[in-house]
Amino acid sequence: MDKVEYQKYLASHEWKQKRSRKWERSNKRCSICGSTKKIDIHHLNYKNLFDVTNNDLILLCRRCHYLAHDLMKQGKIKLKITDVPNKKYQTIKNKVRNYLGLDDERHERKNAKIRMRKALSIVKT
Repeated sequence: MDKVEYQKYLASHEWKQKRSRKWERSNKRCSICGSTKKIDIHHLNYKNLFDVTNNDLILLCRRCHYLAHDLMKQGKIKLKITDVPNKKYQTIKNKVRNYLGLDDERHERKNAKIRMRKALSIVKT
């Protein structure tokens, strides 16, 4: 599908209905970083846009959306056509989070919670 066809598709009534359904059923947050600002709906599968299901769409903030596309163009995110939508989503999410350094923050928060629990258990005894 070329850019002209894709733009026509995005202007279609069919796409607007699918987009609206996805938006209404979502938590209106970026699936990668949790932002609520400038949310886009990203297709996990571009090969067959006219047969898109709700599972083929994810919400991404503009930053994560552009970054995901940029990492794909650079070959840093490689998706297989045969991958199911959830596997594609996990691959994109992990690569973008890693690039943004979000995994490190989450890991640090988890370790801080573990340290706090250990400290509290020592105080209790």
